[in-house]
Amino acid sequence: MAMNRTRRNFDLASWSKLAHMGSTNAILGLSQMVNEEMQVTALDLQEVSLRNATSLMGKAEDVVVGIYLLFSGNGDGQIMLAFPPETAFELVDMLMAQTSGSTTELGDMERSALGEIGNIVGSFFLNAVADYAGLRLLPSPPAVVMDMAGAIIGSLMAPVFSSTESVFVIKMNFSTQSRQIEGRFLVLPTFDSTADTS
Repeated sequence: MAMNRTRRNFDLASWSKLAHMGSTNAILGLSQMVNEEMQVTALDLQEVSLRNATSLMGKAEDVVVGIYLLFSGNGDGQIMLAFPPETAFELVDMLMAQTSGSTTELGDMERSALGEIGNIVGSFFLNAVADYAGLRLLPSPPAVVMDMAGAIIGSLMAPVFSSTESVFVIKMNFSTQSRQIEGRFLVLPTFDSTADTS
């Protein structure tokens, strides 16, 4: 099957190299966006079976803010940044140069700000992966959702879950000198089987 060939090319070791490269580039983009130096402090990569998918963003009943993008080109897939609401509010404050704690809910302006974060982080991640692997990957406009983790996984990830038995999950921590930010960066690729990542 084409999917099996694809997954052999994108084994965990190969994807780990791409994930580290892409994540570092993604945080560089975010640093430029908020005009504050950031660095990756921890990055954990694992392959998760679909039966455990509901725990990708914590407990199924936990409320999370997800910033969601599709990508297409030589390969396709999905990306989601997932944060606890308090962390998402903190990111909005950083982007809008507000005092920490100023944002307490997500209105249109706050959602737009988070969407821009998703656009920059997703684009920088995909550009690094595409350049290294010789691919052409294009992100979609981002969507921002706030719901229970189980509901987000069930509704937004269903197309990927129907075509593969497991997903690659990147959990990335990054920080500035003054603030600690923690989020979950989910990447679900279905790349062309001819791609070379060695």
